[in-house]
Amino acid sequence: MTDFGIIGTGHLGSMLAEAFVRRGEIEKERLWVSNRSQKKALRLAEELGVRAANNQEVAKRSDIIFLCVRPMDLEEAISEIHEHLTPHKLVVSMAMDFSLSRIQGLCQAKTARAIPSIASGKGLGATLLVLSDDASEDDRSQLFRLFRAIGWPVEVTEEQLDVLSDLTSCGPVYICALLREFALEASRRDGKIDRDQAEQLIRKTLIGTAALLEDMSFDELIFMVATGGGITEEGVRVIKARSPELFRSLFLATSARHRQVKDKIGDPKG
Repeated sequence: MTDFGIIGTGHLGSMLAEAFVRRGEIEKERLWVSNRSQKKALRLAEELGVRAANNQEVAKRSDIIFLCVRPMDLEEAISEIHEHLTPHKLVVSMAMDFSLSRIQGLCQAKTARAIPSIASGKGLGATLLVLSDDASEDDRSQLFRLFRAIGWPVEVTEEQLDVLSDLTSCGPVYICALLREFALEASRRDGKIDRDQAEQLIRKTLIGTAALLEDMSFDELIFMVATGGGITEEGVRVIKARSPELFRSLFLATSARHRQVKDKIGDPKG
């Protein structure tokens, strides 16, 4: 039987533990958790019935270890437990900008990276997965099984992570930021429209749109509604004309920030 460990029980680590246990993907007795502040790990253990321990004990007991710590803290976390990261174990880093090759240089274990999103807490959204060459088909199957509990896992290359994580991990926030401005402009255009009301209407519209997109593409939905010569088509024309520069600037800004983090942790390949 496989034992699992989660090191770092902040928002992400706690979400994974709860999803894996409550959805029956991991038996609670086979999940070990630890955290810098052990109170968090103990509280999670009490809530879910999992086992709390220190980092070294979690690494020693577990066959698959999820490292849910910041990129800046990852090297220290691995160094603390590296003696237990033997070649038959799988280490799964949840951190951006810290490459598989860097992790492999710090331990002997097989390695993978997983980037979920805030939507994963609802069992939705995408999780980006990258596995090292020495990861087995069983490792791959295990990860896909686990991450299906929190949405849609998709395997990508490490070189794609920066851009694709903008779409999946950062995407929910970018969508909210855009729609917030949409609601604000609506309230500015007509002083009788309350911003909260505008936001509520957009939220309900977004939920309905997401349901429609289960069965059709963006282009299909646009074609269905934006009929020639209509009002919606005029709005679509404005978006097509103005948005490329916005999103070009967005990707340039996030790319620069990724580079800053990689430089800070000394990992050019991250």
